[in-house]
Amino acid sequence: MEHGVTWLSFLPGYAQLEHYLQQQSHGILFESALSIQHVLSAMLSASVVIVIALLARRDLNQAGENGIIPDDRISIRNVLEVVFSALYGQMKSIIGKDAARYFPVIAALSLFIFFSNIMGLIPGFSPPTDNWNTTFACGGFVFVYYNFHGLRTHGMGHIAHMANPAGEWWGWFLAPLMFPIELVSHCARPFSLGVRLAANMVGDHAVLFAFLGLVPVLVPLPFLALGLMVCLIQTLVFILLSMIYIGMAVADAHGEEHHDEAAAHA
Repeated sequence: MEHGVTWLSFLPGYAQLEHYLQQQSHGILFESALSIQHVLSAMLSASVVIVIALLARRDLNQAGENGIIPDDRISIRNVLEVVFSALYGQMKSIIGKDAARYFPVIAALSLFIFFSNIMGLIPGFSPPTDNWNTTFACGGFVFVYYNFHGLRTHGMGHIAHMANPAGEWWGWFLAPLMFPIELVSHCARPFSLGVRLAANMVGDHAVLFAFLGLVPVLVPLPFLALGLMVCLIQTLVFILLSMIYIGMAVADAHGEEHHDEAAAHA
């Protein structure tokens, strides 16, 4: 297929909608025409997540009172239980006893990002996460979510923590210096999440399709495995940073300890 053309491009009405967007609308950042491709890809990825969730729920309902006993075969339920058990354990170690409150959002976000990433490994599809609109939307959601719960938990103390991260009386003398720094740091988080995810997906899939175009048989297999690893790692990085931001926002005492964000970025 030509560049920018996927299986979604053959949907009824796609060409007319794409032409309308190119003629009538422009992007906010780069003044380029808006594209519906990443929106349809994101909707497809979300649909896959919903179907998997419904199938897992069906398996749980069929298990009934034996729901605590794993299936005797590999199933969607078993796979999700293993993945989500590990994810919840990591959340509990980062956020603490209230991890269950935020787990549904983090679990849904992790599935959406992962399936969006691996969509780029399927010939004829374009991943929604190689588009800035999708990744900035995910990063912006995390930003709003953790700040909302920070304000819900601590009230104006969440804002006061930006002015006095140390939590000591003498820290207020540094507030005129610390507050702008903390504010810029918080505002940069959704952009860093979005740029990191999109840049890695663009680079990974560019390398993969370059080798697919040169030698379509056998040679691309190692790069497919590498691409799958990149998709998984980028999902983990995004989700771990989201957990850290939530944990820092809702911590019982902001000044007691700070998570090492530098280690997570690495």
